[in-house]
Order: sequence, then C-alpha cells, then structure tokens
Amino acid sequence: MIRLGFIGAGAIGSLFGGYIANIKKKNIEVTLFCSHDHAVAIKRHGLKIKTEDKVIRLQNLNVFDRNMENFVENFNFDYLFLTTKTYDTKQAINQYKEVINNCRYIVILQNGLGNEELLLSDVTKEKIFRIVTSHGAILDHPGQVTHTGKGFTFIGIPYLSSVRRNQSLYEDIQISLNSLNILLNLAGFNSQIEMNIVIKVWEKAIVNIGINAIGALTRLNNGKIIESEGLCKLMEKTVIEAVDVGKAMRISLSKDKCIELTNTVANQTYNNKNSMLQDILNGKKTEIDNLNGKIVDLAHNFKISVYINEILTKLIKGLERGL
Repeated sequence: MIRLGFIGAGAIGSLFGGYIANIKKKNIEVTLFCSHDHAVAIKRHGLKIKTEDKVIRLQNLNVFDRNMENFVENFNFDYLFLTTKTYDTKQAINQYKEVINNCRYIVILQNGLGNEELLLSDVTKEKIFRIVTSHGAILDHPGQVTHTGKGFTFIGIPYLSSVRRNQSLYEDIQISLNSLNILLNLAGFNSQIEMNIVIKVWEKAIVNIGINAIGALTRLNNGKIIESEGLCKLMEKTVIEAVDVGKAMRISLSKDKCIELTNTVANQTYNNKNSMLQDILNGKKTEIDNLNGKIVDLAHNFKISVYINEILTKLIKGLERGL
C-alpha cells in the first residue's frame, strides 16, 4: 500500500490528491487534511474536480477536518504533502507534528522562496522533497475544485548535495523519488525529475512574483495581464528585479527565460485567478511576504534596487489591511 497525505488540502492539495486517487489502483490510499466545510462536503458527496471538458467525482478519499483535535495520529504516510499557505507552515508543523514524524518523506507543494528552511528545525534534509508546478486550481466551494490551467510539474531533492554524502541513503531516496514521479505521471501531471530543483523553485517563484501581485491589484485573470501592453511591461520589470537578486545569490537564472516562462504560464493558465487574487477576493491574507516581499528582503542584503517589487509589496499589504 502506498499512502499519501495532504496537509492543508485546499485548491492545489485537493487537485493533486484527487488526481492521484483517480488512478484507481487498490494499493493507493489518499488522505486529505482540510477545512471543516471542505471535509464535510467530501464525506457527503465526494470530491468533484471540474475541467474544461469533464467532471470527475471521487469517493475513495480519506478526509479529516484539520481543526479536529481527536483525529487519528498514528498515520504512516509514504509521502506527506505540505500544501498550506507558506505563512501557515509553522502552525501546520506544530499541529501535525506526530504525523510528520511518522512519514517517510514530506513533499513541499507551496508557493514562495525559503519554504524548506521553515521545516529544518523539525525535519531532516534527507526527508524533504519539493514539487514545483504551474497547474492552476480554484476551490469553487467546499467539495469542488476547478482545474483552471495545465502546465509543468517538476520534482526534486532541495538538499541534494547533503543527501549525496551518504551513497546508500541517496540510492534509497532516489528510488522513492522515482516512485512518486511515476505516480504523478499516472495522475496526469506530466512530471519530471529535476536534479537542480532549487533553480525551478526560483523560476516558479519568479513567475508568481511577476503575475500574482499585478493580478491581485487589477483583479485580472492571468491571461488578461499579458494582453495589456503596460501591464506586460510592468510584469517584465518585476521579473528582471527578481532575477537580479537570484543571480546575486548565485542562482543560475536567465532574464529572457524567466520572462518567457512567466508569459507562457500566464497564457497556459489564461482563465485562472491566481492564488493571491483569490486570497484578496476571499478576504484572506496573501503570500506576498514569501514572493515580492522576499525579493525586497533579500535585495537589501546585496544593496540591489527593487523598487517595483517594493511598491507592489506595499500595495498588497495595503489591500490586506483593508480586508
């Protein structure tokens, strides 16, 4: 039996968990830890995933209310996905400490930069995988997710250099990584193993840095941003600032590639309301501190000017104060 758990299963966690459960192999067990309303709806009616051309309804999911104090803690997951908002990571680690301790691998499926560091006081480097994806999803209402855009999915080991020091352990980890990659491909995510996942983390973060704040401020879906010449230029300048900071940190990034990737993702997820826009519309806190705000913080260490990211960060924080 292969057991997978999803902590903080909202839109993206439910999408990945649902598609994996849809593989319909008897040796796959998927458990979602989610909000009360989402858990109740799934228990009553199953999880519904809507795409452009079909609706998938899944009844074979284990579901737990994340606010329940008495849920069974003796889980032994092979892969435990962390899909909370980045700012909720520490709270999730404390709440699910025993579940995390008992899992073989914890898989970070979140936006932002610096996520791995938040785990290191509780999880060893050898236990951490990272997924980077541009698939888009919206939680329409409890029990229903819409898959709003397809794209890339990469999986890798963020602390690869440390893991490689123990060859036998590294070989075991590689086998487990390959097994998870196979599952993701069977689920339809077209996943690829990336040896330098840190670059992909930065590239995806830069895509979010380019799109999310602008989308949240203008209320535009991703595709509409690149249809505006002015907004497209603003997006490119935002991306260039982030690339400059990444290069200062010795991350091998290309300005042209990151701009092209941001435009491609915006086009592939044309109808998607990005996660930051969804947060603003739902009156929730955003992940600006781990995206544009993170670039601002890092830039200060290198005395690099990132005034556009600074302005976007301040504007989003202003919106948050008005929620």
